Amino acid sequence: MSSEPGIQLTDIVVTPLELGKIQRELFALDEFLSADSHGKSSGSSLPYTSPLLQNLVKVSELNLLKVDERKQFMLQLQFVRRTAPVIQISFGSEPTKQALRVLVRWFRENGHPNTLIAPGVQPALAGGCVVRTSTKTFDFSLQKLFKNTRNELAQKLN
Repeated sequence: MSSEPGIQLTDIVVTPLELGKIQRELFALDEFLSADSHGKSSGSSLPYTSPLLQNLVKVSELNLLKVDERKQFMLQLQFVRRTAPVIQISFGSEPTKQALRVLVRWFRENGHPNTLIAPGVQPALAGGCVVRTSTKTFDFSLQKLFKNTRNELAQKLN
């Protein structure tokens, strides 16, 4: 096995929480299928698989009924969870899922292909956002813009 298992997240997987949800669902599915293959069926029904997991499996062209593919996929997701950069973005109000998908697509095209976004809400921002990486913070808030252009704004208002 290579040091970096090859998997790319689709833009439907945006946050570390979504990735964790996919991993839990895959683990439950693996437990169910493993028990069933060993004749230990508990009589329970197939575990729930979300559209997130279904989409990722479809795009990756996997057959989760095959033990080897399922195990490899689990390892790939663990690797992504450990190594993917997480960008924290605080907004003035709750961002839409579509807006987050556009942002994660941009970060993945211009940065790391498995970047995840951890969105937050800070109503005091009023507008714009604050972006935090592991080493830097970028303040694109309306409040910061007004502070930086206070003198120019005051001159134009007079």
